This record gives sequence, C-alpha cells and structure tokens, in this order.
Amino acid sequence: MTKFDKKAMQKFNQIPDDMKAKILSNVYCSNCKDTVKIVEFTATTDRDDLLLSGKCAKCSKKIARLIEERLKV
Repeated sequence: MTKFDKKAMQKFNQIPDDMKAKILSNVYCSNCKDTVKIVEFTATTDRDDLLLSGKCAKCSKKIARLIEERLKV
C-alpha cells in the first residue's frame, strides 16, 4: 500500500505523470544489483526533498529513492 504525508503528496503531485513512471521504475536495488521498480512505498519529505521508501518489485528487499528539490536561484 502506498502512503503519503501531506507535504509529500503535494510534491509528488507536482511531478508530471511520465516522470513519475520513470522515477518509480528506476530505483537501485543493492540486492539485485540493478535498477528496479519500487512497490508498496511510502512518501515523506526530508527537508524539502521527497523520500520514497518501499520494496523492490523483484526481490522484496527494502529500497529507497530520494528526489531532491531543485535549487532556487
């Protein structure tokens, strides 16, 4: 089951759908030694960054993806 905190949901909804699909399908799994799809993930914010924590779709080990907030100049 996917869970989001309020701020994480706002940030995730700002990402275009095609980019969301790419992000969710390109998470590195150290067990599989490959990029995989993240499943059963939670989304939280760490400072202004979005953190996805979940399971590898292939081996079910824990994986995470940090989506950094772009610097505002």
